[in-house]
Parts: sequence; structure tokens; C-alpha cells
Amino acid sequence: MGLFKPDIQKFLQEKNFEKLLTYLDHKNPGIRYSAFAALAERADEDAAVSERLKKMVTDSDSWVRTVATLKFAGPGEASVSKSMMEIMNDGSQDDKLELLRVVSGLGLSSDETVLRVILKGLADKKETVKLQAIRAAGKVRSVHLVPNLGDLLHEKHHKIRLYIAESLFHIGGEEATDYLIGLLADKEPEVQAAARSYLEHSSFEYARKAIHDAGFMQLVREMHDREPVRKATAERIGREQIREGLALLHRACRDKYREVRIEALKSIAVFRNPNSVDAAAKLMDDKYHDVRLEAVNTLEKIGGINAAAAVERGLIDKSGEVRKAAEKALEKMNRFP
Repeated sequence: MGLFKPDIQKFLQEKNFEKLLTYLDHKNPGIRYSAFAALAERADEDAAVSERLKKMVTDSDSWVRTVATLKFAGPGEASVSKSMMEIMNDGSQDDKLELLRVVSGLGLSSDETVLRVILKGLADKKETVKLQAIRAAGKVRSVHLVPNLGDLLHEKHHKIRLYIAESLFHIGGEEATDYLIGLLADKEPEVQAAARSYLEHSSFEYARKAIHDAGFMQLVREMHDREPVRKATAERIGREQIREGLALLHRACRDKYREVRIEALKSIAVFRNPNSVDAAAKLMDDKYHDVRLEAVNTLEKIGGINAAAAVERGLIDKSGEVRKAAEKALEKMNRFP
């Protein structure tokens, strides 16, 4: 004898929504799922049905929870936000991709949960999820995601850098523009061409200068030259205050030679640009104490809350010289705890 299975489609055709609602409590998760799917469209017209369906984001079955979360993804109730993060933490690759597509469809957003979903996707080990998260970042256009996109610009696969270039263009702003300028020095011609294309539409004069000025392109070539040339180029950018060269200094903070990193920090300090805090802050963890010391000095000159927060890490540095410099810097920044 087979088990009784309700005819969900029949009740839907009869518009018997009250009956369908009762099946949301059925012990069989497959039936709960079918009832949810049948009522999903009705939820857009009936507030009571919508409220009932929202409760399904805490269903005991992961399949039901996922479909409910995808239906109500976006700014809203805490239960929906929690379920969205559960998908990004423990969901299947397909579920993560679908949630990121839904998030992309929300458009411009600064909602905390939406940004957390994207950040989780950017850190995912699966390249397909990472790429979808990068595209989502460009759709929601939050400047808060720019540093995280910047961290991925050193991924080996050039496709990731191409996606990032597009998202940076859509987000816009000075910090995103600096990263695009930095991509003019990318080793892949396709990435260089994409960055150049996006910068053509920039509203920043220094960005347009970067792509049309032969002198700047010479700087780009020099930053791919031998260590002494890269060091001298980093020093020159600061000495001559070449604003479009700031992006090259940010890249130089990742140079494999410490002398180049130190010179990049010194020149970054000349500009005192808040967008340089992230690049300088990363060198607070450099393996060489003299690089960390220069990072403290640079962050002090840039100033601001974020720079001070980075300098505070120097208070527990293993080098006494760095600790002392951090203390003095924080006193000058009026941030000593």
C-alpha cells in the first residue's frame, strides 16, 4: 500500500491556498517543498502567505530552507539573513551560485548581510563561486568591497582579474580607479586592455593621464625591470609626486624585495592618501622589522582612524624598535589607548 500523497497541483489549480498552507507543516520535506513552490507566486500578492513562507527559512530540511532563503534573500528579517549565511557556509556549490545570482539582482545595496554573503563568496575555494561573487560585487556597487576585490588582483588566473576590473569600473570612486590603474601593469595584455578601456570612461583626470601619457607607461615598464630600477622608480614617484603612480606604489608593496617595499612606503607617505592605508597596513605583518617600521611611519603620516587601528598592531610587535615607533605614532595621532 502506497503512502497518501496530496495532489499539490490540484489544490493550486483550485486556488485552495488554505489547504496548501497546511502542507507546509507536513512531515515529508518533499511535500513541504512542493507546497512552498506552489505558494511562492501567491506570496507576492498575499502578505499573510508571504509571512508564513518566510518562516520556512528555519525549516528542519536544508532543501526547504534553501529555496525559502532564495525566495526572500536580501534586506529583511534576521532569520532570512541567518539562512543566507548558512548557505554560504555549508550549502552546495549550486546553492551558493544561485544565492549570489539573487543577491546580484538586488542592485545597489549596502545591506550588511548582502555584503557578508559576497565577502564569503570572494573567499570561496571554488573559482566559479568566486567569479560569481566578484560579479555580484559590481552589481551592488558597494565601495566597502573594493579592498577585498583588490586582494584578489594577485590571483594567478587572469579571468579573475578581468572580472575584478569590470566590477571595479561599476563600483567607481578613487580607490577603485587606483586599482584599475594598477592593472595597466598586469602581465596579461587582455587585462591591461580591459583596464585601459574602463579608465577611458573615468571622471578622474589623473586616470585619463595614466592611459595617454607616455611618461606614465614608462613608469609601468620600469616597475617590471630589475630591483634597482623598481626601487628608483618608486622613489621617483614620491619625489615628483606623480599622482597616477600611486597605484604602482600599492603594487610595489607586494614586491619580493624589501628595499622596493620600503621605498614604496616612503613615497606613499608623500601623498597621505587614505586609500593607501590598506596597502601600508598589510606590511605591518612583513617578515622584516625595517619594513614594519616604515609601515608605521607611513600610516602615521596618512592619519585617520583606519591608519591608527593598523598602527596599534605594532604595540605587540616582536621588535622593540617597532613597538616604540608605534607608541610614538599613536601619541601623535591622539590614539594611544
